[in-house]
Amino acid sequence: MQDTPQDDESQAIADDPVRRFLAADAGGKAAGEAAAKAAAAPYDQAALEALQDLIDGHGGNIAAAARELGMSKQALYKRMAKAGGTVPARPAAKSAVQFQPALWFESREDARDALMDWHLRSQSVNDERDAFLLGALAVGLDPIAISEYTEVPLETLRRIRPAGNVTVSALRRDNEEVYDAFARAVHAHATRLMDHAKAPTASEDPHTAGAYSVARIWYDTAESIIGNTAPYALMPDPTIRAEDYPSAEAFLEALATREPTQEELDIDKRPQSDVATINGPDALLATTYVRYRREAAKETTATDPNPEITQAIRQAFSDIADAIAYLRTTGEVPPALLEAS
Repeated sequence: MQDTPQDDESQAIADDPVRRFLAADAGGKAAGEAAAKAAAAPYDQAALEALQDLIDGHGGNIAAAARELGMSKQALYKRMAKAGGTVPARPAAKSAVQFQPALWFESREDARDALMDWHLRSQSVNDERDAFLLGALAVGLDPIAISEYTEVPLETLRRIRPAGNVTVSALRRDNEEVYDAFARAVHAHATRLMDHAKAPTASEDPHTAGAYSVARIWYDTAESIIGNTAPYALMPDPTIRAEDYPSAEAFLEALATREPTQEELDIDKRPQSDVATINGPDALLATTYVRYRREAAKETTATDPNPEITQAIRQAFSDIADAIAYLRTTGEVPPALLEAS
């Protein structure tokens, strides 16, 4: 028997879980009022099976299945409920082939530490996400395209996008003077805090220990900001000037033979970040802001043995995040930071 166009379409629908779901869903809507439930039952079951095939095709990723259907994950859950509750559970199939040997760990503790380190690296990457997404939205990139490039659900883009226009950072890659000024201000403030703090001993009171912890946070932040946004911020004014020498050759000879300053020796020792190297210094500041704001928002637990120290640390993270937000919003060093330094 020769296939008709209708037969071909039926076969295509049968082979495609997306089309099977849509066809089944449409059939359910067409069911008559008098026997709605009875008439819709076959379509609901077909829709559930198609949904399960689609979700399985995405490795169990419901968000990815929802994107292929052009809806949010929440909308897909509602469709599931409408079709009869939840998608019937299917036993997870184990991989038939191990593609490569597992990592070798000497102990469970080593495996745990490796997982925790991986989680910290993963969290660091996730901290960059919203700044990149907002930047893409601000420049006019289509949300659907952003979702396709990143696999971030459209629902997430709608959640992080403000009601009005997206505010864009005032900083650009070529704002070297601003980055230098901010780095110097943070470093000066951190140095002042370190000069007034001392490493605590076991007998020190919480206030002293908290002051040292705050100073360390500021100082480590200053090192990161200098290394990633303004590596030459602490360079002193040139002490060798061309006008002091009778010829260009003598001037170059003096530059080549002079002893480097400690600031110059420290330039390559400061921590470097991939996000700053690839996407510029403002990306580093945006990531630092997210991480510090998260640390500042953590709550002190009832079992915390030193709540005063914890609160001081949270406040330090909050103060640095505020300074970064002011800089990125206005393009200027926060006056309070200049005054404090």
